[in-house]
Order: sequence, then structure tokens, then C-alpha cells
Amino acid sequence: MIKQGVMMNVLLNMMFAIVLCLTGLATANAEEISRKDPHALIEQASARTFERFRQDKGLIDSDINHLKVIVEQELMPYIHYRYAAAKVLGKNRKKMTKDEFNQFSKVFRDYLIYTYANVFTLYDHQKVVYANAKKSTTGRIVSVRVSIIDDNRPPIKIDFKLIKSKKSGDWSAFDMSAEGISLVASKQKEFNTVIRKHGVDYLMAQLAKKAKMSVEKKVVK
Repeated sequence: MIKQGVMMNVLLNMMFAIVLCLTGLATANAEEISRKDPHALIEQASARTFERFRQDKGLIDSDINHLKVIVEQELMPYIHYRYAAAKVLGKNRKKMTKDEFNQFSKVFRDYLIYTYANVFTLYDHQKVVYANAKKSTTGRIVSVRVSIIDDNRPPIKIDFKLIKSKKSGDWSAFDMSAEGISLVASKQKEFNTVIRKHGVDYLMAQLAKKAKMSVEKKVVK
């Protein structure tokens, strides 16, 4: 039996993997997908990313670390990792210099590539139903509802967030919430505990170590 806390973490990882797949765009064909409409971005990008999974299945089967390549090429250019990095740091961001934050952002980006590649191992072609984007009071943050239909589980409703660039007007993903649990908020709590006990340098060292690890196939029992 899997403990409730562990099962919740696995479930969140599964939902995170699916939602991340929706935000991945094919670099070579990025010009074909509009980033001016967050709802259209999700639908168009999901189709593109699903196709990449199908095309690279042989490569993934022979070397699961190929998932890192897909994440690097298809996903990261469209994730606002610097904004996410600032969010996970919380109040600690104000204590850092510009150079320190730049360094943390780079390490955090590598950590995200590793993390995303790992949760992608749980993706299993679930059906996706989209809802219209809903703007926040600021107008720059949009929440898009996605329903994941899985024959083996009740439907899962997920809200993932995008932020609009002030300069270009393009949208980028930075967070998702499932069952009211924000991934950014969860990491913020986890990272802040580490920073409080050991400091930012220690956290960056741990993230860098994780980023270099091999992707591990996960199985839900």
C-alpha cells in the first residue's frame, strides 16, 4: 500500500506532467502557434507536444533521459522560469543581489528540466478537455481550466497559470494548481525551509546535484 501522502505526491506529479505537456511548444514550428491567446496556446501546443511524444517514442524507450532533450527543446523556451524562480524564493528574493538571483534562476531552470522530465514518465495519453481562460484582476495573469479524463480515475480539474509579457504581449506558463494545491507554492514552502536551515548556496548545490541525475521511470501501484 502507498501511504496517503506519497500517493498525493504521485498524483500531483501525474497531473503536473499532463499540464506541462500542454504548455510545450515545438521550437522549430513556434511561429505557427500564437502566444497572444493563452487558451489557443494551450490547445495548439498540446497537439504539437503529443505528436513529439509519438515521434520520439523509440528514442525514449531506448534512453529515458531523452525526455530531458524534449523538455529542453519543446518546453523551457515557453516557461517563465525566472518568474517562477522569484515566486518560489518568496521573501528570500529581496535578500539576494541581481547576480545571485541570476545564478539561482539558471540552477532552478536546470532543476526544472530534470523535474519535468521525471514527471513526464507518468504521462499515458489521457484525454484532455479545455475551458476558456479567465483573467485575474490584474489582467496579466490568466488561469486556464483543464480537465483530465482518465478511465481509471475520477476526472481531475486543473487550473494552470500564465503571465503576459508587458513588452511583447506573449503569454508564458509559470504555475499550476490541482485540487487547490499550487506547485509553485509547494516548492516555495519546501525551498524556504531548506534556506532557513542551510542557506541559499546549499539549496542551489542540492538543485544542481538533482539536475544532473538520470531520469527515473515511475510507476503508480
